[in-house]
Amino acid sequence: MLIIMKRFYILLVFMALANIAFSQIKQKELEAIKNDTTLYYGMSNVCNSSDEATEAARSELYANIAKNCNSNAIYIAGNGDKQVENIVRTFKERIEEKALERAVLEDDDDEEYQYLITIRRADFRALCNERRDDIQRYIIKGMKMEEDVCLEDALKAYYWALMLCYAHPQGKKLLFHGDNGTVDYEWLVERISGNDGILKSFKFIVPKENGIEQTDDGMIVKLRVRNTSGQDVVNLRCECHDGRKFMPNTVRDGKLIVQLHDKDAKNFKIKVNYDFKEDAKKMNVAVSNAIELIKVPRFSNNIYTVDLEKTMNVKKDEEVQGWNKVENNRAVSDNIYLERMSLIENALRNHDIASARECFSTAGYNMLDTLSRYGKMTVVGKPDYKLLKYKDEVLCRSITVQFDFRNTPGFSQDVVFRFDTINKVVTSLAFRLSDQAEYDIISKTKWPEESRLILVNFLEDYQTAYALKRHRYLESIYSDDALIIVGRMVKKTEIPDRLTLKLTAEEAELTKYDKDTYMKNLSMCFKNNEYIRLRFTETDFTKANNTKDVYGVRVRQEYFSSSYGDVGYLFLLVDLRGTMPLIHVRAWQPDKVDLEKLMNMSDVRFN
Repeated sequence: MLIIMKRFYILLVFMALANIAFSQIKQKELEAIKNDTTLYYGMSNVCNSSDEATEAARSELYANIAKNCNSNAIYIAGNGDKQVENIVRTFKERIEEKALERAVLEDDDDEEYQYLITIRRADFRALCNERRDDIQRYIIKGMKMEEDVCLEDALKAYYWALMLCYAHPQGKKLLFHGDNGTVDYEWLVERISGNDGILKSFKFIVPKENGIEQTDDGMIVKLRVRNTSGQDVVNLRCECHDGRKFMPNTVRDGKLIVQLHDKDAKNFKIKVNYDFKEDAKKMNVAVSNAIELIKVPRFSNNIYTVDLEKTMNVKKDEEVQGWNKVENNRAVSDNIYLERMSLIENALRNHDIASARECFSTAGYNMLDTLSRYGKMTVVGKPDYKLLKYKDEVLCRSITVQFDFRNTPGFSQDVVFRFDTINKVVTSLAFRLSDQAEYDIISKTKWPEESRLILVNFLEDYQTAYALKRHRYLESIYSDDALIIVGRMVKKTEIPDRLTLKLTAEEAELTKYDKDTYMKNLSMCFKNNEYIRLRFTETDFTKANNTKDVYGVRVRQEYFSSSYGDVGYLFLLVDLRGTMPLIHVRAWQPDKVDLEKLMNMSDVRFN
């Protein structure tokens, strides 16, 4: 018995010594990490939960980086002594990807946790270099957009570049390639808000003719918006004071429609959006972090006062080149369509769509019902209806509708109504394309008129299907073996028994989906978003070799939803020969690529 007790005692002593030795090894490792000049580290105190310990260790890591990264940040008054640490925090997500977390103490029984997080200094420098490259890309994009008179896109690119300069540890000394040599953050401030800056380049004009429409609860003001060169501002988000508060709104194709609650208002204010904070949350987490964490001076020259008593003669909109000829060739003079449109217009103005039920087929009314719940809908202006024959339909262009939302910018949209020629009821409706997209198609007068109308109607249906969440329609227009690409493009892809696509070989293959996977993802997207909006602002297209009505179409797509947003270029290979369109390839790209480089249409063949 005594021998057993001695052996047990020896075992306990050995285990205790082993624990002491293990503790000493851990302590030595900690000291080595703290003294390692190739690392940044952060260590928590002992905490009651693992999450608390992780957050505490991260906070210590951010403070360590801020203290030792030899920063040369842009000084901004009001940020206090935490400015550099907040700059480091804007890298939060990327630091978490690169950092290594280890447990110093992890005792679930006693609920005691202590963690150590490290990141290589070289990795953090690489993250800073990535941010510098992102700034350069935004500057290049801003200059290109400014050259193309896409002022909102230029404003967003410049401001996001500026925010990333503020959120860079070396922001004060960063230099970039500009249009005339090197530029820095002060150049960005000048382009945004200087004497010739974008924020000073807008004119909000009240037209003398039909510029103001009195309503029961106020007035509707229909502004024309131009730049200092007299060109229409294609797209611009802003906030308009309606007499009670600022409401989000959007300029489209040089037009801004504002609802005021005061019938006797003499003026009102417009704030031009320049930070695009909500876009950043969906599109660039680094910019979003910078906007949230770094207090920067606000630009004050983004506020305009519109004098309602100062009106101007505004030249009446000219039809897109070629539309007059198309309308003359296909004009319809049957009054029944105008009578039905009058009923529909009154129903929409009175928010009583049921009163116009007889003017719609079942499918058409379902679309109207969905449309009526797409934000707060208001008919504005007096429509100048144009009726034209297209296949077995009559197209009515169009009613202008203003959609307003609680938390997102409102916008105006022209809605096209399509009648069948037998029962003379509306079988479908669609959001009309932007002026630029229509021009790009209709002005190609060397192409057959029928082909141009096919493309216009197809693109109208496509963008409207996302807004109205028409899952079944979208499912029906993708071929069963459709190739759907998320990214730039693929190298070479063969679709069995249908066609062969040969694309430029130098591009890397990125994510691709089959039809079923894409449609499942799209269904979830529809369920998870309050709204989705597509808008096409540029269109280019080419025909497949010796194949009638098979097109490669590239459009500049603005995609925004309640949870995500992006702007890029959408390519569709679409067969328009049948009664329904059929999409064989859909590819989204962040950058514009010439169609001939994107796809050699002479190499597309149908078996």
